[in-house]
Amino acid sequence: CLANFAAAENLASLSDVQLAERTREAVGVQDADAALDLLTEMQRRGTGIFAGLKSGTCDEVIDLPEGISDWRFKGAARQAYITAAKSKALEAGTCGCLFNGFSFDMFTSEILGKPGADLVNDDRAELESYLTQHQRETEARYRDLETVCRSM
Repeated sequence: CLANFAAAENLASLSDVQLAERTREAVGVQDADAALDLLTEMQRRGTGIFAGLKSGTCDEVIDLPEGISDWRFKGAARQAYITAAKSKALEAGTCGCLFNGFSFDMFTSEILGKPGADLVNDDRAELESYLTQHQRETEARYRDLETVCRSM
């Protein structure tokens, strides 16, 4: 079944979780060719056993405008941004850095309808509302994804 797997499917179209599952299957049936192709794709992405081998760090970068004086704003913005990034990872089934391809500016544009440079103190209420609506469910689902990612 897996003998021509790598040739039959475009590996780049698989999510990280699907890639790990297919790799386990190939190793389980001792299909060396498929396993090699799958592991090579995992290495290219820096996932599974190759996680952490990429250079660079995975940090959220939150640039707030100087006009933000509310000391609680940065914490609300950070937690909302992380929650949204986890939600994106869940949708994509990816195990890599939460913030690759999802900048703080993209987040504020999606959630608040404006770039981060246009944020004002009053936006904290909307960020907190987003957290209230999404954080608990997202965290629970993301813990499951993290378990799968750690087992790769």
